[in-house]
Amino acid sequence: MKSINLLIVVIVIGLFSASCGSSSSNNNQQTKGINAKAEALKLSVVPKKFHYTGTVSSVNQSTLSTRIMGQISKVLVHEGDLVKKGQLLISIRSNDIQAKQKQVEANIIQAKAAYKHAEDDYKRIQVLHESKSATQKELDDITVHYAMTKAQLAAAEKAKEEVAEMLSYADIRAPYDGVVTQKFVDAGDMANPGMPLLAVEAPGLFDVHARIPESEIYKVEKGDQVEVKIDACEEEIKGVIARVSPSSRFSGSQFDAVITLMPDEAQKAAIRSGVFAHVNHLKGQESKLLVPLSSIVERGQLNGVWTVSLSDQALLRWVRLGKTYDDKIEVLSGLKEGSKLVIDAEGRLFDGANLQLN
Repeated sequence: MKSINLLIVVIVIGLFSASCGSSSSNNNQQTKGINAKAEALKLSVVPKKFHYTGTVSSVNQSTLSTRIMGQISKVLVHEGDLVKKGQLLISIRSNDIQAKQKQVEANIIQAKAAYKHAEDDYKRIQVLHESKSATQKELDDITVHYAMTKAQLAAAEKAKEEVAEMLSYADIRAPYDGVVTQKFVDAGDMANPGMPLLAVEAPGLFDVHARIPESEIYKVEKGDQVEVKIDACEEEIKGVIARVSPSSRFSGSQFDAVITLMPDEAQKAAIRSGVFAHVNHLKGQESKLLVPLSSIVERGQLNGVWTVSLSDQALLRWVRLGKTYDDKIEVLSGLKEGSKLVIDAEGRLFDGANLQLN
């Protein structure tokens, strides 16, 4: 019985010693702290950034229509087809105009014959009048007749030009090298004057149509440099403000601005007309409290950063973030100038962890 009691006492003493050793080890580790680097936050001078939204559109875009009424006989292209300048896209039935063209050509032949005959008579009577063999009235009559036939020939030739102009609207051709973006009709449809038939745009040249709030319109000037971000491009596209509307009467208290894009070759291939664009206008300077993007800790919808407390312990502070500047982001609230920010740590940080600052 005594040996059993002695064994129990030995085990209890051993467990107590192990516990004390472990506690002492943990205390030593906690006292030593986590190796970390920290820096005091300072205000940074950055360009003032104004943000607008807009839509990308092609510089050259056309909605093709016609001036004549007729049935569409052929539609030779579809959406996405590349076209060359002058290429036939749509053919409209124009038998009546072609018939009128034949009639005009016949009238021209008749007018030319009458003009040639009147010209010969005029020259003949003019010679006879000079030799006193023709009267003044005969010369006057032939002069009037000659002028009338000349005017009739000119009218017939103008009628030919008019018919040719009308026929040009029967064959719808590409105004420039581009791509078909929309087809509004099919073969067999009836075309009417002014009715849209096809939409064509020239690829490679794009601009952004943006809206400027009235509170910021006085900060925007023609020629200002901007940065444009679209989802299809990883990097921002350089741009220049080309035009700014001086009035917001028809745009709901916002001013229309056109921004010319200057993409590189890779960005040109990714840009599409009609996509949404974010425009950052950098003008002037201001002081901001910035932290590295890599230091942001995300917990659900909350954002925080690890800071150093007065007792050199890790402290997670929740912050409200603002605009991004390259690899840094603006802190609107939660930190102040002089706060120590943990830049790097060799171990896992937690609230209250002792830090060994280097």
